[in-house]
Amino acid sequence: MTIAPGFFARGTRTGFSVALRTAVPGDLEIVSSAEVLAFRSKSGKCFAVLTGRTVQTLRPFSRLQTFLRKQGGWFPIGRGLVVNFNRLVRTKRSPAGGYLVTLEDGTDFNLLPGYTAPILKFLGTADLLLISPMSQDDAFMMKMGLKDLDKQVTDMTKEELIANFAPAGGGAVLISDLIVNFLWQVLQYIRAGHESPVDGGNVRSLWYMVAPAIKKLDKVGNTDHYKTLSDQLARMVKAGVCSYREFNFYDDGKWAIGAYNPHVILMAEKEAHFGMFLRKMQDFAGVTVIATGGQPSGITSEYFCEAFRKKIAETPNFPPVVVLALVDYDPFGWVLQGTFMDDLRIFKVKVDAPVIFLTLPKHFTPEEIDQDSTDLVKAGKTPPGMLRRWMKLTGGIDGKPWAMEAGHLLKRPDRARDVFLREAKPFMVVPAPVPKRFWEEEENRQQELHRQARQVFDRCQRDRARKPGRKG
Repeated sequence: MTIAPGFFARGTRTGFSVALRTAVPGDLEIVSSAEVLAFRSKSGKCFAVLTGRTVQTLRPFSRLQTFLRKQGGWFPIGRGLVVNFNRLVRTKRSPAGGYLVTLEDGTDFNLLPGYTAPILKFLGTADLLLISPMSQDDAFMMKMGLKDLDKQVTDMTKEELIANFAPAGGGAVLISDLIVNFLWQVLQYIRAGHESPVDGGNVRSLWYMVAPAIKKLDKVGNTDHYKTLSDQLARMVKAGVCSYREFNFYDDGKWAIGAYNPHVILMAEKEAHFGMFLRKMQDFAGVTVIATGGQPSGITSEYFCEAFRKKIAETPNFPPVVVLALVDYDPFGWVLQGTFMDDLRIFKVKVDAPVIFLTLPKHFTPEEIDQDSTDLVKAGKTPPGMLRRWMKLTGGIDGKPWAMEAGHLLKRPDRARDVFLREAKPFMVVPAPVPKRFWEEEENRQQELHRQARQVFDRCQRDRARKPGRKG
């Protein structure tokens, strides 16, 4: 039996490792070639084209072509350009001649006429215009394991689940595929005009719906499949296939959009800092505030960004958005803040200005650093590579791998406020203090409502007391 080059790579969506250069000298990012859309040669350098970015590779173009020929599915479409046709979605005539080929993420490439012969052979077609159009959503869902099912996953018997989701060669049911198809069926039910079956709930509410089906199977391993569901749904949302809003989930995130300087976002890592600091800064400066509580929740990020975009859209020519971060001065704080920035981008909030970090060594006295800093090497909780990258970016404290928690900055509230206002002042349109203190006035309003409710309660109590007791 002859196996075509790239057969396993296409089936498993894997490939060889590709080393990419980063902004940090000496550091590399490793990705699978399956994630790359194309490789381009320009001015003697080779670049990998990925979704939303183009990055220079470590290996030269000629060396990468040797590996690509062994993978299969990679073809030159012009001089110095090789494209991953394993990720082809559709083709059409190009006004400039040749064809316009579209890949899964919507990226288009021009295919010159003289390069079509090996591509036609690979695709098994006589004409590129015979390629069936496929939506980006459908292509992405097929990649995730979507199947053409005639029955709801939650109604399937054990035998039906095995027949539909176990590998053809035998083996355990692929729970990730089962969950993807369940999520797609719920989504189609909602899009047909029905009320969301988890209206007002959360992601765990979806898990409760599919868990009985999974329990019908004898062996599902020790994996936390609630996390599997959360991860698969997050992938669908980040790819733009659906939104958390469609499921009408409840969001209990700690955030509020500013009224006077909404374009200035003050984000904190810890939920405790929401009441300790963020609310006070919003009252004083009218800025937008959000506490992520560790890694940002996808639901909170989507709802926050949706409200934020609406606020910014109310005023034409709004100032550029800027983010100030109250996170720990350590590698995990920097990564968490990076995740928050990624979420802003995914949910279409544009931020061009560099992040302004508030927890920096320059804001502490030598005595505070000596007393409160943490030696990250001795603590042993940070992976070496992660610590090395952070040290190259920040220099640690005086060149040493020391960290400071954000909470230490808040030990002196006046200093924390001064640091924030000094960094935020160049970006604020309305100078602090702003006219209205929203959180304080809302609390006063709530107290007044409770006072009025107590008056009604007392009156009703007196009326009950005056009524004669029941006889007999």
